[in-house]
Amino acid sequence: MDRFESILDESISALQAGVPIEEILAEAPDYAQELRPLLYAAMVLADPNPVLVPEERKEALRTQYLTQAAALPPVTPTFSDKMQAVVHIVQRRLTRGALLNDLVTVSLTVALTLVMTALIVSFAARDSLPGDLLYSAKRISENIRLSLTFDNQQQAALENAFNHERISEIEQLIQLDRTAIVQFKGVLDTKGENLWVIEGLTVFLPEDGLVIQGDPQEGDMVDVIGFLETNNVLIADTIIREPNSP
Repeated sequence: MDRFESILDESISALQAGVPIEEILAEAPDYAQELRPLLYAAMVLADPNPVLVPEERKEALRTQYLTQAAALPPVTPTFSDKMQAVVHIVQRRLTRGALLNDLVTVSLTVALTLVMTALIVSFAARDSLPGDLLYSAKRISENIRLSLTFDNQQQAALENAFNHERISEIEQLIQLDRTAIVQFKGVLDTKGENLWVIEGLTVFLPEDGLVIQGDPQEGDMVDVIGFLETNNVLIADTIIREPNSP
């Protein structure tokens, strides 16, 4: 215990014994300025029943305390004091429990942010068409739904619904006279030399670059990847016969 703490302890003991504050301060004149506000505070806090103290006395003590506190010289923390405070705060945050809490908080925040972002993007992309900025997000959302569907019948129904969405997208693109790369599945209705009708859509077969797999025949289910031109011509790039076709 340093000199000031020892004197403060002795002064509070004297105050509790009933010695007036001014007499106590007279015994330690070198520390009177620092002791005075502390002794006034100690006198108020030591009162066993402050309700019984007259309001005038309370106000007088409060005024004296504030006056003495205001008279104290301002204390400007040094750079060393600031660094010690920073180090103390860092040490308190670097405990195992604090780090674990921070990690859990950050992880939950990131996870919730990603989920909310995915939901917002998925909602915004629901009416997008091939060639739109958010169309890939729409397809990713559909693939996630398929991967999370484990019942075979429900998965087949979902795939069928998504394929109808592909055909509807092509019909909308035709109405808007837009170009885009498209993909859909459907039954090969008519098979001509360079023109096939698949799921009601007329598909032109180019002489060069076309890939046909599985030797599809009329009545077979095929997967088509092609390019829709602005004149409503759908040119096939790849046609693949589905393995489960009759």
